[in-house]
Amino acid sequence: MIVLKLFVLLIGFCAGMILATVGVRSFSPVWNGLIGRYVSWILRTYREIGQEMSIPAARRLVTISLFTPPALVVALSAWPLMLVAIPGGLLIPYGWVRRHRTQHLEKMDGQLVDALILMANSMKSGLSLLQAVEMVATELKPPIAGQFETVLREVQLGRSIDEALIGMTERVPLPDLEIAVHSIVTLRETGGNLAETFMTVANTIVERKKVEGKIGAVTAQGLYQGFGMCAMPFILVALFYFMNPELTSLLFTTPLGWVIWLIVIVMDGLGMWAIMKVVKVDV
Repeated sequence: MIVLKLFVLLIGFCAGMILATVGVRSFSPVWNGLIGRYVSWILRTYREIGQEMSIPAARRLVTISLFTPPALVVALSAWPLMLVAIPGGLLIPYGWVRRHRTQHLEKMDGQLVDALILMANSMKSGLSLLQAVEMVATELKPPIAGQFETVLREVQLGRSIDEALIGMTERVPLPDLEIAVHSIVTLRETGGNLAETFMTVANTIVERKKVEGKIGAVTAQGLYQGFGMCAMPFILVALFYFMNPELTSLLFTTPLGWVIWLIVIVMDGLGMWAIMKVVKVDV
């Protein structure tokens, strides 16, 4: 029976791969239209973080994510879990893209202090703001270098440097970057020492990160304990399955077992949400 379920799961996964890669000619346009907005959001998000993803690759990601969880439910014959499998499949690409975007923003946030110090030193040595931006684009590494290169290209195409910098804050929603850019725009209108402002903002960011590090160290233990508690039901089920497969299989083959799984998943999700709310402290 288990071999048959695994075979059904393999067939479903292969069908999803074939549909994602080749597509049925008569169904492909309809399917592409249904997932069009989702694919557009994925492509737009990747462009904002300076990465490229092709349209076929985005369609494959969405299609495989949608078909794999239902196929797993069919293989396990746990039909009520289909209520969780379909929304879960929809959320897989969203979580994947958001994770890449978060990693990109965190890496750029870590480079922001170096960029501000470099711009301050450049302006102290007599360079203009545009030349300081060019120094950041050439001397630092991606991803922040790519964003400043985009600013330079926009200025070369006729956009003012203030508008180009504000456009960068729209592409990269970092609070510290927004503070720095608005300081630049304000000082260019009213007059002021940009180099000193860059150093002040950089020092403020460094001090804030020290406080965040201390808070993260204090809350890390509670966060990992929460992860462990949420993973415990699944670990125990796996252990029980190895000890007594026939008894544990009732969790996957009976209505009561399906209800228990639904309750576990919902309560796990609510627990993780509560834990993340408690340990998240804005500085």
